[in-house]
Amino acid sequence: MIKKNQTDVISVGQIYIMIISMMVGTGVLNLSRTVAEVSKQDGWISVLLAGVLITTLMGIMIFVTSRFGENSFLQYTSYLLSKPVGYLVAFLYGIYATLLTSIVVRFLCELIITWFLPRTPIYVVSFIIVITIVNITKNGLTNVARFNEIMVFAILPLVFLIFLGIPETSILNLRPVGGVGFSKIAEGIVPSFYAFSGYEVVLILYPFIDNKNKSLLKGSMLSVFSVTILYTATVASQLALFGFQEINRMLYPSIHYLNIVETVLLERVEVLFSIFWLFSVIGTITIQYLAGCIVMQSIFHTKGIHLYTYILAPIIYILSIYPENSVKVVEYSDKIGKMNIFFGIVLPILLLLMYLMRGKRSNYEQKM
Repeated sequence: MIKKNQTDVISVGQIYIMIISMMVGTGVLNLSRTVAEVSKQDGWISVLLAGVLITTLMGIMIFVTSRFGENSFLQYTSYLLSKPVGYLVAFLYGIYATLLTSIVVRFLCELIITWFLPRTPIYVVSFIIVITIVNITKNGLTNVARFNEIMVFAILPLVFLIFLGIPETSILNLRPVGGVGFSKIAEGIVPSFYAFSGYEVVLILYPFIDNKNKSLLKGSMLSVFSVTILYTATVASQLALFGFQEINRMLYPSIHYLNIVETVLLERVEVLFSIFWLFSVIGTITIQYLAGCIVMQSIFHTKGIHLYTYILAPIIYILSIYPENSVKVVEYSDKIGKMNIFFGIVLPILLLLMYLMRGKRSNYEQKM
């Protein structure tokens, strides 16, 4: 059982916000392109189906973790999967969280250099971002949750910006609906799934939730579904504007989408989008980074999490400046995203099956 203190407790409302913050990240930039390459004009259907699948997986995660109360990720995976496998899974998650954090930091560097600091070396920008992350996370989970309560408001303008380009869209670009066939739509779920990565952090954070109640399951699933609606609307609007042939030639369709939008008050809407997206992604990074630190702390049984916020920082920094260019960043992002298939799909289902096979919580408590 974990030992919580005032810096490691989050409320039910805060976990809802953190789920949304984790999922609305870098994936929104190139989601339209990755699904259009497979599902063409029906890419938005693939995104919707992926969201429904992930909403179901979120329900499975909450169900399983709730059966083990305040026992940590390492503890309940060790019970369900055996101790050696539990330690291996926890260690792999620590690596996954570190790699994912580093690639998101690099995405953030690319954005800042492209739109705001074109003459600043990437190693300088990355250093500043990593130092910022360490300062936010070193004081514990409660501090990160409060930070994301503020940063979630940066997502609201992003929703508004989606609808600015709708007058320029053509519904013909979305027809024929279902024209590529179910097999291609189903195949498009896989790249869609990568954009939602981050929701699996619930497996790590659940024990830290204070005053858990019956609405937690429904609220968590609703949080995932709200992101599903956001992503589906984003992909549908971009496909309706450009068509899948044009989107396939774009590295970041979301930025191109806003390039053609003109408003009375603001000439370059994409700059406004970049500002809000920047703050939103910082929230994403802090959660994933701290989740990795929590897992490492549980493996090596050290007193505090803050030690690992310093230990992992140099690793994050080096990995973030390693890719040579934007194309390499996207390639590495796709590879890391494939790891999410295990932690986001395979692991929750495996834990559920093992829980049903090995017995209820009472049996677990007897062994503890």
